[in-house]
Amino acid sequence: MEITQDLLQPQQSEQEQAVDQLFQLAAQQMQAGKSDAQIHFYLEEQGVTKEVAETVVSELRPEYQKVYREAARKDMLHGGLWLGGGLLVTGVTYSMASEGGSYFMTWGAIIFGGFQFMKGLVRSIKK
Repeated sequence: MEITQDLLQPQQSEQEQAVDQLFQLAAQQMQAGKSDAQIHFYLEEQGVTKEVAETVVSELRPEYQKVYREAARKDMLHGGLWLGGGLLVTGVTYSMASEGGSYFMTWGAIIFGGFQFMKGLVRSIKK
């Protein structure tokens, strides 16, 4: 009996799905703040060999850290923009009202921006 490429294709697809599921499980554990040792143990509980668990974690950890740092940078950028925009609007309207009149105090943008920036800063330092 000759094995054709059509017969091999579904097996490769199933293998790819199984590998994707392993990486997703490991990524979920990383996002939950689990250590590499805890993730190894968890994957081994799922029936994965120690070597496969180590390979999955060692390949996924650098990518996870890269994505995490990028998200922290985005938080800092967006927070800085909100904070700066809030301060700018407040400053411009205050200077326009210096001879009398009213001005906008954009507390919401300033507080939100400051919080968002600090969140990103802490995340960038944390991991």
